[in-house]
Amino acid sequence: MLTRLAGGIAGLSLADPFLFSRAWGSRDTAGVLPAAAIKRLRTFDYSGVHLEDSPLQRQMLAARDMYYNMDNDDMLKGYRRMAGLPAPGRDMAGWAVKSTSATFGQWLSGYARLSRALEDKDLRDKCIYLILEYEKTIGADGDPRIHGVYGWDKLACGLVDAAKYADFPHAMEILDRITTWASRNFDRSRVPASYKDRAGRGPANTNEWYTLSENLYRAYEITGNRNFLDFAGVWLYPSFWNKFASTSTPKGVGFLHAYSHVNSFSSAAMAYAVLQDPKYLRIIRSGYDWVRSTQCYASGGYGPGEWTLPADGSLGDALAVRDDLAEIPCGTWAGFKLSRYLMEFTGEARYGDWLEDLLFNGIGAALPTQPDGSTFYYANYHLGMATKIYYFNKWPCCSGTYLQDVADYNNIVYFHDDDGLYVNLLLPSRVQWRRNGTEVHLTLQTDYPGKEDAVLLVETSQPAAFALNIRIPSWCEKPEIAVNGEMVHESAESGRWLSIQRTWHADKVTVRFPMLPRAVPVDHQHPQRVAVKYGPLLMVQDARYTFPIRGQQSSILPNLEKVSMLPELRLHATHAAAHDPQAVLSDIGNANGEKVGPFIPFSTVGERIPYRAYVDLDRQTFF
Repeated sequence: MLTRLAGGIAGLSLADPFLFSRAWGSRDTAGVLPAAAIKRLRTFDYSGVHLEDSPLQRQMLAARDMYYNMDNDDMLKGYRRMAGLPAPGRDMAGWAVKSTSATFGQWLSGYARLSRALEDKDLRDKCIYLILEYEKTIGADGDPRIHGVYGWDKLACGLVDAAKYADFPHAMEILDRITTWASRNFDRSRVPASYKDRAGRGPANTNEWYTLSENLYRAYEITGNRNFLDFAGVWLYPSFWNKFASTSTPKGVGFLHAYSHVNSFSSAAMAYAVLQDPKYLRIIRSGYDWVRSTQCYASGGYGPGEWTLPADGSLGDALAVRDDLAEIPCGTWAGFKLSRYLMEFTGEARYGDWLEDLLFNGIGAALPTQPDGSTFYYANYHLGMATKIYYFNKWPCCSGTYLQDVADYNNIVYFHDDDGLYVNLLLPSRVQWRRNGTEVHLTLQTDYPGKEDAVLLVETSQPAAFALNIRIPSWCEKPEIAVNGEMVHESAESGRWLSIQRTWHADKVTVRFPMLPRAVPVDHQHPQRVAVKYGPLLMVQDARYTFPIRGQQSSILPNLEKVSMLPELRLHATHAAAHDPQAVLSDIGNANGEKVGPFIPFSTVGERIPYRAYVDLDRQTFF
């Protein structure tokens, strides 16, 4: 399939962040500062981590097969037609009816990342073949045949990821050409988004222009090419970001496009990584806290109608009037990235909470993308009753981020620094880590969150002293952790790392995160409008033959600063068939023992099955 690779630079290893820079010859590499220089934690960057059998691994593998089997000619047809080249294949539908430019770059990104994560040569070959065939359609002047900055940004991401994860550095030469073209042709009005133009589209199709810097900075970081650095600086977004420079409760940030504005914080994160100006770290810290405290539902999803909202009760009000309450694959992608950047830069465990919410209740609860382009887009938490349905149009933006999301599963389970290994998420998995010449192998065995327990087996090639750090979720108050049967007595604080420093060789760590049902109010203005969570899981009531939870229960939610328990509800967890241990089935009864369930994890609800995610506890509601 691959008759040629990168002209003159094929085969370069990307392990050295400066190696790419040297390949550019006369390029000015002064000031190239890899983000690793300021990272307290590092991911395994899609290498050395393997997921074992679980619903999430099966979701990832199913996505791999679906996207791999997409017809190359169909994907390229629009580009070839615009370039006046023979264009075999079928026209795609929906957003891709003219070309696939709205998602093509994200598919490349997903192929590249997943090929590295799965050590999958076929995926890598598909990614590179598509890039080489696409390259033939680029105009002599560098015109990428992309409609506006929206698709161009996604293509930039795919090319950077092909270089980093598919070992295809020629992608950076292509990106250099189309960046030169874009720098001459893109409108630079950079109109700040407003409620009248919530994604900064005007005046010249610059939709979501404020997300461009992230991948340009990533390209500069691995090449030292100042073309990328200079163009990244054009698209910074101080009119929005500076509102978060000193507060997580800013004014004037309501009624903007939700996903893209959260996604813009990843551009601020890469500005911090490259420019190393601490104001950008302050901005993304505050931005994260703003999203989590004022924009998120209990699932971790956000953006009803794709709007950011003022913290005035609009989030709770939306539950009564809308069913497009959270853009899930795209919203998950923005949340995954922001949380991951913050964990790397700060080392703080609390940023793993949003990753966990989005993993189990966001993308992990999404319907799978279908071969005809049917895509799960919006999550529905409507009061009374809701169902999961596919988006009304084929191949929308979420069909691109879906593949990127599932590829990222391997990249958010574990972190490391020079002195320790960090377990962020309890997923059945294996990780290999080399430290000071010692091979460290950790195997994580668990049915979490279907069960509260996990076993971590640590094996080293020789006895080695280092810290094993386990993230304690913020909802967990009394974790139980033991090493070789002996309880760890160090304080295990919610939302922090529990660090176990010892000499490891062949050891067994057991972990238990006790889970109880709790009510999560949607916002401060609606203290009785709640969802039920059980550990990290959003639990929804099967609405086919049941009435909602109801009753005068206002006394149980006295303190909105802390998630309140539901003492009058009893949850009896039973486990589904062995093939799906995450599917916790629960019956919830009221104080009189009357059943108002069953409640099931949101992730186990299929298409068009009615459920209730939010209820009003203080209203005698029957429907």
